[in-house]
Amino acid sequence: MTQIVHLPEQDRWVARAEDRETGYLSYELDGGLLDLQHTVVEPEARGQGLGGRLVEAALGYARAEDLRVRPTCPFVPAYVADHPEHADLLEGAAGGAGGAEGVPTVEIRDQSIRLGQLLKLAGLVQDGAMARMVIENGEVTVDGETVMRRGTQVRPGQVVTYAGESVSPVNG
Repeated sequence: MTQIVHLPEQDRWVARAEDRETGYLSYELDGGLLDLQHTVVEPEARGQGLGGRLVEAALGYARAEDLRVRPTCPFVPAYVADHPEHADLLEGAAGGAGGAEGVPTVEIRDQSIRLGQLLKLAGLVQDGAMARMVIENGEVTVDGETVMRRGTQVRPGQVVTYAGESVSPVNG
């Protein structure tokens, strides 16, 4: 059985199966802000929900310690979009304008928009070349899944995350 263990001296939560580390979530704590920076799960342990368990442990800790959360790791806002009970923990959540479940929205005219276009429209990248680069480098997720094709169609309700920022298209 895999256990999630907090190692504050190493600034991370780890997933351990038997005597082996199978994943981790690293963070930086600065005053009342918990910056969740990077989630890694070993390839052989993927698909078992370990990333979600690591994030859940960190969010539980943040709530218990009355901390705000900065979701630098792109997996975190996608997780929170699926678990809106944690949206109040996110940095800037109080009084912030956003879409359903606390995710900012971008109006689109059609039933879908190409991923690269959405990144540009949302102001997450400067131009098409940058959109292409970050998508092909695997830095963008749609609903928590890495997408590497800029032509991927994104529909209202889906959550796109890049560099710790999330956005969701809505029909305008």
